[in-house]
Amino acid sequence: MQNCNSFIEQQLKELRVLLKESDKLVSHEKRLPNLRVKVSKSHGCSQYYYIDPETNKYRYIKQADLMKAAKLIQRDYNLEVNRVIRKQIEKLEKFLKSFDDNAIDNVLKKLPMGKQVLTNPIILPNDMYIAKWKEEHPAMQNTFPEEGKYKTNRGEYVRSKSEKIIADTLDRYNVPYQYEPLLELGHSTVYPDFAVLNVRTRQTFYWEHLGIISDMDYATKNLKKIQKYEMNGYSLGLKLIITIESAEMYLDIKNVEEKILGLLV
Repeated sequence: MQNCNSFIEQQLKELRVLLKESDKLVSHEKRLPNLRVKVSKSHGCSQYYYIDPETNKYRYIKQADLMKAAKLIQRDYNLEVNRVIRKQIEKLEKFLKSFDDNAIDNVLKKLPMGKQVLTNPIILPNDMYIAKWKEEHPAMQNTFPEEGKYKTNRGEYVRSKSEKIIADTLDRYNVPYQYEPLLELGHSTVYPDFAVLNVRTRQTFYWEHLGIISDMDYATKNLKKIQKYEMNGYSLGLKLIITIESAEMYLDIKNVEEKILGLLV
């Protein structure tokens, strides 16, 4: 089940940034006169009037003064937007205080273990789902004779420094992954560098790191491999993630982090 609290917290973050911008606009417009603008229709055309809220008197706005009226209209719009943003923040904060993301998961977890093993949950808690996902995507399936030389923080051995960087960065962001699982692409078997799980959406991605893209034979082979992914429903940028490097261009660690953060959305 998707993490509702994380989504709401992200919405709150965006609204608070928006509120700062809105506060600046409202602050700059405080010097405008205390007038309102009313619009009416006459023969299909809009006519504008100033309204003094203290006396409730109307005054016709000439065409030459419409730019001044526009500033008042903009001010009133900005004030209303500011009010609505604050109200939305208030509602979301109240929601977060009362909503428990783990309430459904806790129904199962509160049962004695003897009952848990005999229960078929309507949805698996995250920890159980991750364990099940790892069983369904076993690691280290590649029978390529060369063994990994670089030990990750999680304890497995991978074949390159760049794969270690990717693995350790995934681990740092608590993103479940499996190194070199087996994947059937039509009539072909491939061993992606990583299978990666978005826990919130429970979607599986495959990550290929192309380490010597400057080598023509290597590049051609891997372009054909990417084409196989695409032909079997693993679209680049959606279900398939690619990182590249060459002798002249090292792995961009910031780009790796951006891709991982994109997985968490």
